[in-house]
This record gives sequence, structure tokens and C-alpha cells, in this order.
Amino acid sequence: MTTLGRHVRLSVRQALHEQRSFWRSAEYALFTFALPLALLLLIGSTTAGGFLPGTHVKAQMIFVPSILAFGVIVAAYVNLGAKIATLRHDGVLKRIRTTPLPAGAYLSGVLGSTAATTLAITACTAVIGWVAFGAVPRAAGLAEIGGGLALGVVCFGSLGLVLSSVARSAESASPLANATYLPVAIMSGIFDPTFSVPRWLSAAIGLLPVRALAQILQQGYTPVEHAPASDLLVLAGWAVGGGALAVWRFRWQ
Repeated sequence: MTTLGRHVRLSVRQALHEQRSFWRSAEYALFTFALPLALLLLIGSTTAGGFLPGTHVKAQMIFVPSILAFGVIVAAYVNLGAKIATLRHDGVLKRIRTTPLPAGAYLSGVLGSTAATTLAITACTAVIGWVAFGAVPRAAGLAEIGGGLALGVVCFGSLGLVLSSVARSAESASPLANATYLPVAIMSGIFDPTFSVPRWLSAAIGLLPVRALAQILQQGYTPVEHAPASDLLVLAGWAVGGGALAVWRFRWQ
């Protein structure tokens, strides 16, 4: 077996192990998987049947893809960042370097497991959005949704690795993650599509990946008035920058 083939096999095996570990941990599974779905049902039920002010666009057609973006952020940024910080604090990452398992295969497995969890959250959110609220993506928008999700996982996964390196302890990782994304998510209209902020603040938030990902996914459901090309550039820029920072800052101990 070639070196590449062995690396792939070990990465897949590690990803499966990470998935089993994830579902056995009630805290990780509840926060990462159940939170977006609960918010979808709770907040979505309060706006059922409503339209965006001054438009014929149903609020659910914007809200459901926004929760899709929220699920990606929670799984790929918050959960991954806190998990890696905890593994480093507990000495697991340091011990991995002394085992026969290549460090790259281990990290690839962790990232692959994160991508699988994100895909599961996305699928469940989309199905519940369809069944409960009748929000169905456009056939022509499926490519945008798929590309946006893939780029979003890469972007926020990279930023999650950066977060794990910036956090000084395992205990500070989750609060730091929440402090850096929740205010931006609120001001981006993730939980309320009608939420408005001053124009200068809206322009600043438009340069951040949270709104960019949400708007790309919203385009897959209902075309809205913004430039999807600029959103892709913002998300791609953060993905490249986050990847470079993750490579530079990542620590095994």
C-alpha cells in the first residue's frame, strides 16, 4: 500500500472513531447538533407565514438557510475549536505525536469527522425546514448551497483551529468562541432577518464570514438583493487567511 493510501485509510479510521466519540458525548452532541435544530423550530414558529417587510419573500425562506449557516459555525468553529483546545490541555495531542499514528492522519480524521457532523446538521435542518415551514431550496440554487457549505466548513474549520491556538486554556475556548461569533451572528440577522443596524456597522459586518455564508445559502433558497460574488470572495478570503493562520499558529502542546 502506498504512503498516500495508508494515510487516507488511517484518516478515515480516525474519523469514524471521532464520530463514535462525538455521539457518546452528550454535551458535544446536544450543543452541536440539537441547538441549531431547536432554534429553527422555536424561532421559526414565531415567524411562520410572515413575509419580509416590503417584499413577497417568506421569512422562512431566509431564516432556514440562516440556521444552516449557524449550524456550520457551531460545528466547524465553536465545537472544533473547543475540542482541539481541550485535547491540547489534556495532553492528548502531545501523546499522539509519540504513537505510530501519523499526526497528519489524526488531524485529518478530526477534521473529516467535523465535516461529517456539519453535513448531518445541514441535512436535518434542511429537512425540518421543508417539513415544518415549507422552505425548499431552488433547483438552480443547489450548486450555490453545496459550494457555500463546502467553503463554509473550510473557512470556519480553519478559524476553529486558530481559535484553539489562541485560547489560553480549555476552559476559555468556548467562551471565547461564543464571544467572537454570537454578536456578529445577531447583527448579521441570523436569528431575525428583519434585524437592522447602522449602515457603517452593516458594511463592517459584510466583511466578516458569518453574513457572507448566510447570504450565499439564502441565495440558494430565494434570490435576495446582494452581490453573491462578493460574498464568495469574503468567505474565500477568510478561508485562505484562516488556513494560513492555522498552519502558523497550530500547536501540539
